[in-house]
Amino acid sequence: MVHLKSIMYIAAGFPLMIAASCAVLEQGVVENTPTNKVESRGFDSPNDSITSENGFISNILNSGNDTQADGLPVNKFLWRASLDTLSFLPLASTDPFSGIITTEWGASPATPDERVRVTARIDGKELTARALSVSVFRETLSESGAWISASVNPQTSQQVKDKILLRARELRVVELDGSSL
Repeated sequence: MVHLKSIMYIAAGFPLMIAASCAVLEQGVVENTPTNKVESRGFDSPNDSITSENGFISNILNSGNDTQADGLPVNKFLWRASLDTLSFLPLASTDPFSGIITTEWGASPATPDERVRVTARIDGKELTARALSVSVFRETLSESGAWISASVNPQTSQQVKDKILLRARELRVVELDGSSL
């Protein structure tokens, strides 16, 4: 009986395998030339990579449009400025499509029993304060060695936000003037 079921499964799957292989043959084989590789990756030349000057990430961040980068729903200046400003903490995740940057927990050598984490959210294509929100989280080390949530001064988030906005405006001026910082 088990043998009969195996044969039935094979017999039922065989026509599907044949149909799938025929569909692949009908589409034809794409030549594996350097030109096809470049076009499929979206780079300008075979020497480009994701992080090179002409690569995918550079193309996203260096678009000529000053309000968004290659159709991304976030302002490129706020995005860059957030990364620059939060660079003192290790990054946990970055998602330019949702506009969220989250850092890992970081502690200052001066206060090893306290650590902070920051989340920045860019919600818009314009370089405005409304398009940016910043949340700062703080934990302190208890006597038992466990990290416990602690209150954060309400001005801390606003100060981080102000630094990001200032950096974003600097980046925009640099791009408009063609000078460098």
